[in-house]
Amino acid sequence: MAAAAARPEPQTALDELVVDDSLLEQALEGRERAKEAARKARKTFEGADEQARTHVVRLERELGEGPVRVGRFVLELKTAPARAVSFETDPKERIAIRVAK
Repeated sequence: MAAAAARPEPQTALDELVVDDSLLEQALEGRERAKEAARKARKTFEGADEQARTHVVRLERELGEGPVRVGRFVLELKTAPARAVSFETDPKERIAIRVAK
């Protein structure tokens, strides 16, 4: 595949280039549509999750005694002990993708 043509576009930023690559642009547009769909799905899930959890708290005593079956769902209270966590990260590069304003 031939390299995409790049041309300087100094009016947007001193070091910004504008690349004419329709395949890349289409892929980025598809990514943006999927990102918006995921955002909406997460918002819908968060609302449904919060609603379900408000009902689950009524079973607090029963959950402390073991798994509880509700229809096709199994609810179980799990605990995690406190722990100290310490770690280091390696340097890395990331490509940031955002919509131009």
